[in-house]
Amino acid sequence: MDQLDKGVQHSTSAISSASINGGVASSPGNNVATTKVELTLRDRFEIVMKAYSASLLAVGVMMPVFASLVAAGLYLFHTSLDRVTSAILNAGAFNALVFSSLFTGALWLVVSIPFCYLCTARNANPGNYTRLHSRLHQLQASLGLKNDVDVPSEEFNSIMKAAGFDRESDRHTWSVVQEAYVCHMDICRRLKSFPAGLVWNTGTGYNSAWTLLHHAEEAMIEVTDVDTALRGAKHDFLAIQGSQIDSKDGLLADVIRAVAVLKLPPDEAEEYLKNQQPGKMPVTLSQLTELIHHSSGAVSNKGVENAHPKTEAEAAARITLREVRSTLNSFRDNRWEGFVRQRGRLLRAIAVTGIVTYVSICFVLASGPPPDFILAATLFYIVGAIAGLFVRFYHESRSSTPVDDFGLTTIRLLAIPLLSGLAGMWGALLVILLPDLAFQFSSQVSTAALQSSIAKGLNDIQYLLSPQFLLAAAVFGATPNLVIQGLQRRAEEYASELKSSTASVTQASGVKA
Repeated sequence: MDQLDKGVQHSTSAISSASINGGVASSPGNNVATTKVELTLRDRFEIVMKAYSASLLAVGVMMPVFASLVAAGLYLFHTSLDRVTSAILNAGAFNALVFSSLFTGALWLVVSIPFCYLCTARNANPGNYTRLHSRLHQLQASLGLKNDVDVPSEEFNSIMKAAGFDRESDRHTWSVVQEAYVCHMDICRRLKSFPAGLVWNTGTGYNSAWTLLHHAEEAMIEVTDVDTALRGAKHDFLAIQGSQIDSKDGLLADVIRAVAVLKLPPDEAEEYLKNQQPGKMPVTLSQLTELIHHSSGAVSNKGVENAHPKTEAEAAARITLREVRSTLNSFRDNRWEGFVRQRGRLLRAIAVTGIVTYVSICFVLASGPPPDFILAATLFYIVGAIAGLFVRFYHESRSSTPVDDFGLTTIRLLAIPLLSGLAGMWGALLVILLPDLAFQFSSQVSTAALQSSIAKGLNDIQYLLSPQFLLAAAVFGATPNLVIQGLQRRAEEYASELKSSTASVTQASGVKA
């Protein structure tokens, strides 16, 4: 156990001296050459292709809807086009569908090019990337690394020895720092070697990077100096105190116990814990503040890690603080992942609904319906989409979730026109057909007579665009907001839980930490 205590005590000065001298790679006596991540022409081409592939998938979600509108437009207005195009389209619906597919496909390939810019780690979520990069630099400073260096695993032993560590006597510290190094290098390689792709566009890349960064920061609690560990403990205490974590009372008590062990000599720490008994009574911030002030009066801040011998209890206290931080990070990371999962489900729903819409309009146009019917259905779609958007804007204006939701709010706004348009169109058509269907069942009208009555109504544009049918399209168009509203409430719960688990000094920012 003496070797463990020696490792914990020695780690801070070694890491700090390496940082002051410009990083582990430039520490005195270190001749190990670290390498920068250099991208070859092939690597750059692969990055561009990954960005373009991700852009195709992102833009392609809305393409079936656009193709449906183009097909309907060509079917309605091909008679007014020039002679050449009109002659080509004389075959009717089939050629309209072919032309709409070809035109939409070409547009898809072209529009995806500028959207490549938004499928990179730097630009898919600039705010998140900036915060991640800043925290990564802080971790680099703690580890004594230079920027933009890649340390292969086989060189790690030489670098650690050059920084003043011994693998035998500092075995625990060695493994902890190695754990943080591995996480740091993994993040750097992801950001520099794989800076583009669908993972960044969907948000999963950011979440996985933050998870690695949090794991590295948790590991550093075991080897950092006491003052830094206590600042982190106070931050965690503030974050947990107002959070909705189920076991927060036990976590707060664990923080008090760990701080007492770290800041007080062993005898005083044992006496304090015996008198206070954290965990059997409510724990408050004043207790933590009083404890820190009490120890500050008894022990000088400077060289506090050397003020009294390291004990097994202190090593256990650091592990406790690490576990508390891990619980807090897991709680928050799960909520961020909730945003990403909900966003992904909405995007998949948009894609499936768009494809079903396009397939449906293909079958409808192939049956050769009257143009007035297609025009009325298109207008019903537009009325339903507008009504749904108005309702959605109203609900979004009343929402107060100032957090980075990975574009979930924008996706909800994109989903509404599609869902509301379909609901408005089919709802209005149902209202149009319902009286005839009800009349058949009540008066035993023949099927042929019913079909004749329906066809007559569908050919009369003035009848189709009656105010009651337009109103029905608007009413049905507002109904998908009931589903979207449920998703919004769940997202607001995520945001509320994130805000509650943020220290008061940063709570207003609503950013990932």
